[in-house]
Amino acid sequence: MVHEQYERFTETVECADRMSEFLADAAEICEDAPPGVLGQMNITTAADNDPHAPLNRYLTIVGSEPVDRFRGVTPIVSRVFNESAEAVLGENTQMELVVDRGVLERSMDAYPDSFERARELDQFELRIAEESLDFGLLVVDGHGVVSAYDEHNNLTALVDGDTPEVVSWVESLYESVRSKSVPIDRLEP
Repeated sequence: MVHEQYERFTETVECADRMSEFLADAAEICEDAPPGVLGQMNITTAADNDPHAPLNRYLTIVGSEPVDRFRGVTPIVSRVFNESAEAVLGENTQMELVVDRGVLERSMDAYPDSFERARELDQFELRIAEESLDFGLLVVDGHGVVSAYDEHNNLTALVDGDTPEVVSWVESLYESVRSKSVPIDRLEP
């Protein structure tokens, strides 16, 4: 029994060490993660010699072919994210995106054409969260992604996976953010 407890403790310490870059900026959202979920996830971190590694991992996961369903949360405005989402949006793709008011305003100012094009799509729903968002996530065709950002909104790390437990956890995170948001059409000024 002591040996089993020690093994679990060792696994927890190893997981925390492996996830330290991610947890430095996203520990709060992981507080309610089911036991063992983080240990099932891949981690990609920004490094001096590869500062865009998390972004590249995100682009690999999203791919370039239309997907069936895309649900996401983003705390930033990014041309790269906009273009990657546009690339996977097919005729039958159901897409939801949750942003906060700051991101909404920056999107409208920086990318007015993309913003209007997205608003015209029947299968796209933009939702606005009242509270500022400080992490990102994506659930796309059986894959879950959670991304961490530093205090300057730089993407620092990304964790992802496709096991049922991982996808279920990321979906529950998405639903908790979504439940506190409203469709843009119902947004009060």
